[in-house]
Amino acid sequence: MSEEIKETVLETAPVEVVTAAAEQPESEPAPQEVLVERFTVTANFAPPSANDDARTIDAVWYTGAKVPRFDWRSGEEYDLILDMKGCRIDRLNNGGPVLDSHSAYGVEGQLGVVRKAWAKKSTGFATIQFSKRDDVTPIWNDVKGGIIQNLSPGMWIYKKVDTTPKGQERKEFTATDWEPFEISLVSVPADPNTNFMSAVGTLPAQPANVLSNLAPVVETQRASAHTKENPVMETTTQDAGVEAQQNEETLAAARDEAVKAERLRANTIRAIATGPFKVEETFLSALIDEGVSVDTARERIMTKLDAEYRKHPTVPINPVVTLGCQDETDKRREGMEAALFLRGTPRASGEMVEKGREFAGLTLVDMARECLNAAGVKTRGMSRSDIARVALQGRHGAAEYFTGAMTISDFPNILANVANKTLRQAYEAAPRTFMPFCRQVTAFDFKPVNRIQLSDIAALQKTNENGEFVRIYVSDSKESYALTTWGGIVPITRKVVLNDDLQALTRIPAGLGIAAATLESDAVWAVVTANANMADGLPLFHATHKNLSGTNALAAVANITTARKLMRKQTAPKGTILNLVPKFLIVPAALEGIAAQLTNPINLAATASAADVPAFVRAMVPIVEPRLDAVASVGDTNWYTAADPSTIDTIEYCYLEGQQGIYIETRQGFEVDGVEIKARLDFAAAAIDHRGLQKNTAA
Repeated sequence: MSEEIKETVLETAPVEVVTAAAEQPESEPAPQEVLVERFTVTANFAPPSANDDARTIDAVWYTGAKVPRFDWRSGEEYDLILDMKGCRIDRLNNGGPVLDSHSAYGVEGQLGVVRKAWAKKSTGFATIQFSKRDDVTPIWNDVKGGIIQNLSPGMWIYKKVDTTPKGQERKEFTATDWEPFEISLVSVPADPNTNFMSAVGTLPAQPANVLSNLAPVVETQRASAHTKENPVMETTTQDAGVEAQQNEETLAAARDEAVKAERLRANTIRAIATGPFKVEETFLSALIDEGVSVDTARERIMTKLDAEYRKHPTVPINPVVTLGCQDETDKRREGMEAALFLRGTPRASGEMVEKGREFAGLTLVDMARECLNAAGVKTRGMSRSDIARVALQGRHGAAEYFTGAMTISDFPNILANVANKTLRQAYEAAPRTFMPFCRQVTAFDFKPVNRIQLSDIAALQKTNENGEFVRIYVSDSKESYALTTWGGIVPITRKVVLNDDLQALTRIPAGLGIAAATLESDAVWAVVTANANMADGLPLFHATHKNLSGTNALAAVANITTARKLMRKQTAPKGTILNLVPKFLIVPAALEGIAAQLTNPINLAATASAADVPAFVRAMVPIVEPRLDAVASVGDTNWYTAADPSTIDTIEYCYLEGQQGIYIETRQGFEVDGVEIKARLDFAAAAIDHRGLQKNTAA
């Protein structure tokens, strides 16, 4: 007996299922042929979106799933959901990298680039282009062959909200503002539904779904069977099928639990190792592949970091900056900074008072203990001296007491920020009287700065018959100066913390800031009082420059009128009248009262009236500078006028490019047990043009 063999090939993986279905009547003991059905299915998992020539393929990198996360600061586990409405996707669209298992420590780990990324409802999609490097080719083959199927995005979380359902014990957060910056190929994804797509915008067919929807093709074969040996074949086959299904469900459940546990273990180890310090990817992968527990992995990571530090104690291990949602950490840091700042500077804004309210009254040691506890360091049983030492030493100091997730104490940064704020605030508040009549510039480096003093430009000439313009030439004189660096270091030591010495934390840095501002004033006013030679070989104030007048006492309004007339008549080298107007009246402290009476006539004696003071004198801005009194060669009876620096160059003061004003750096102390704050100032000043300045001497 024979049957025709029919065959159909479907695009699925080869699967063979054989079942027996035969039953012979009891009255016929002779053996019979039993029909055996064999289901043959061929599956092809290669996504049709794969373009082998361009090595591009479409992918789903997030599907809205809850992703288990581990907070390495608190040691708590929670679930995270990414809200695609809050996704900043521009970074991916600008060529976000495609990495191997989030390995961002070298270009070797980059497998390709994101050519296009987009979102649809709660799902993130991307078109990925793989590199054509030889070492990437095997990975590309596995991707297009359906072997490597899973992806995971690397992201920065800027804001997350607590969306834990009522009554649910495990915390659940939703990221409402976040930015993916890379997409990685991974073996075990946090979101199990990520995959390379079979078509744009659609998820790939899963193997289980494929098999359940396939129409089997029957190839009939003959087999011999004895009815007496199989009297209840159908019943036995059915029972076996039910039992097999139950076993498969049990195995599937166990497999899912094992996958979840392994995923959580790997994510936890990775979170610990990629906290504030960088651990080599090879070392991290070895821990995960070895199957060690989280506690064992944490211990090995700490041991390795401590060994690295002891090997290179002066070279700190580079921290990995995590731009995530650190609400509690930021709140604690800002609150402690505000509380310390208020202790040193009681007059502060209401906002700062509110921020520091929670930590008001805490000593420096109390704050150090709070920071260590938040970092996972158990401070119970530690002396005040140990708390101060460990909190100030950061990672290395915390290593011997470390019990929780890998992190460092925020305490050194809090102290440094408070010192920096007071230093900068004092610097900006210090009086610098030269700023109104001088011009601020920057220099790229410390090479001599050559400033061109442009001469007058000849009158515009009429074009000739051919429409040609007449070429105008200018001459110039060159003034030159170079930047100089000043600075100092303020240490915040363990002694400061133990003594709760807020003066050292606030007043000393403030003194540095005032010193920097004083240095700037000294440098600028020295240009005025020194009256040094300019590029033409003549002093800044000289009769030849027509900016030096004698026997002109400030008390006489007529003398100010004379000074104004001289400045208006100043000419450029080619004779062009500049018509400058003195805007600033610069006087020593000895003449402050007279200057105030002239510029504010209401203070004049009863014998005079406001009408006696010309409007232009009343409009002048008085500048009082005691450095003019202190220089014997200048005297306390001489006074000056200056034009607006926007109309002509006067004195120029210069900072290094990108570091205007005092520049502050902090580091964990190596020579001292604490934090060091370095204040640096790159500054110079020089007279550029004499015409906008005038000196008036009195007999």
